[in-house]
Amino acid sequence: MPKAAMFVPYGESGSGSYGATLGKLHAGYIEPIHSKVFKLAVSIPFPKGSVFSIGDYGTADGGSSMVFLGRLLEFLKERHGPDTQFQVIHEDQGRNDFNSLFRRLTGIIPEPPSYLLSMDNVYAFACGTDFYKQCVPSDSMHFIMCMMSVHWLSQPPTVYRDSIYVCNDSLEEEKEALRKQAQMDWEKFLLMRSRELKEGGVLFVGAPAAYMDQKTCQVRFSGETLVTLMTDIWKSFTVSCKITRQEFIKTNISFCLRNLLQMREPFEAENSQITASGLRLLLSEIILNKNIYYSSWKQKKYEEGIDDREEFAEMMVSAYRNWSNHSFMAGLSDTRSLKEKKQIVDDLYANVIMELATMNPELYKNDFYTAYALIKKV
Repeated sequence: MPKAAMFVPYGESGSGSYGATLGKLHAGYIEPIHSKVFKLAVSIPFPKGSVFSIGDYGTADGGSSMVFLGRLLEFLKERHGPDTQFQVIHEDQGRNDFNSLFRRLTGIIPEPPSYLLSMDNVYAFACGTDFYKQCVPSDSMHFIMCMMSVHWLSQPPTVYRDSIYVCNDSLEEEKEALRKQAQMDWEKFLLMRSRELKEGGVLFVGAPAAYMDQKTCQVRFSGETLVTLMTDIWKSFTVSCKITRQEFIKTNISFCLRNLLQMREPFEAENSQITASGLRLLLSEIILNKNIYYSSWKQKKYEEGIDDREEFAEMMVSAYRNWSNHSFMAGLSDTRSLKEKKQIVDDLYANVIMELATMNPELYKNDFYTAYALIKKV
């Protein structure tokens, strides 16, 4: 089994790079399900005079969740009164850019606006513990959310010989290894949250999804077209001897985009340890989210007559680089200097932008399918 490398965020610490690019995409993905989440949140048992505890797991720099948390807190304050005290625990792995998170929380990074700046009796904390472990004391949380993070696995499931992520042409043993690792990690994540949640507490999860393409009847995944383009260009670097074949093989992205059946599986299995722990799946669905960069390109084209494919390419690749940069850096040989590694990876993304800018954005709009799960502890 390949050894996991701790994820290193892309961008300068404290710059808010994630929230300014990928976070903009992710923040909009929560919109379609707001009302259902808020309605369930106010049903959580909460004794007057106690502190309401909220967890934001896989927070990155807070850019994706800041607006949602602000609205959730407003909703809960209306229900429980302005004097009720709330604590929000922002969780992510130890090398996360917590510097940007706190700069955003305090308003030094002004967008999106911090919930702390407009509310009293709300307190924010950070937790640098891997969410495949227990992150907070047992029976301590009322509400936990995790957006666009549970697809990241605890360790690489296998080595893909001809791609950076599983594809339709991958070997069956590669696909099976990914499935097993992904289900094991999903169950472990759920068990840890079950320990942390109070009785009646709610877990809200959103994740990029795999789905069946109705036209081709093939399994597709969110962002597949751009991931495929990155794979092809990275593979071309082996032909030009910019990287070795071994380095290509080591560059695997350690995530799994599950389908809805895989999300539901732990709740439906016979003798399920998940249901035995008290968790119940209340809702699960896949929603199509529009790509804001594609929408911006299209609006500019039809309203201003400007077909700015270069801007579209730059915005798309800047968002995707935030989550993929680490995998390419980690795959390169330790015999290379850090400067050399950075140059090779810079060249990769420059080539992706150049290639993407020549193509029709209709082919790379990457409308995003998001799988949502609302879970309650009984």
